[in-house]
Amino acid sequence: MYGIDEKRKEIIEFTEKLSEEEAHQKPAEEKWSILEILEHLYLMEEMVVYRMKQSLKQGDLQQATEKPVHKTVDRTRKVEAPESVQPKGEFESLEEAMDRLEKTREATMFLIHNKDKEVLQNRIYPHPSFGDMNLEQWVEFIGWHELRHLEQMKEVKQKIS
Repeated sequence: MYGIDEKRKEIIEFTEKLSEEEAHQKPAEEKWSILEILEHLYLMEEMVVYRMKQSLKQGDLQQATEKPVHKTVDRTRKVEAPESVQPKGEFESLEEAMDRLEKTREATMFLIHNKDKEVLQNRIYPHPSFGDMNLEQWVEFIGWHELRHLEQMKEVKQKIS
């Protein structure tokens, strides 16, 4: 749904080929390790689910223009992650990271399951770069955001090898 499962599958396939050592290693002191990138993905999806729940419960009926969320994968445009979704180094292993990512995906799917498209299209909350987005676009954004960071993980792996 919304392409997020296909995009997550790419993350899973990439991480299955990693060793724990590769997952923990940083390409530079100020850069994130692959494990930290996975933690960021977890924190981001967790935050999106929380905000979507709030919007569904309390949000007014509003519409937003369609945003080019597919451009999220463009890594030439650097974006600083908000403090709330920056990794804290909480994941100890790839297994833990993948378990937590699975739990946030379950929460996402549970939230949107049996929701009419109109409901998701008529509730909004702002994205730091794109502005107001409806909940349907937020779900789609999760997948594009993961692909953006898949490219980052590939770059990290190349630099540490």
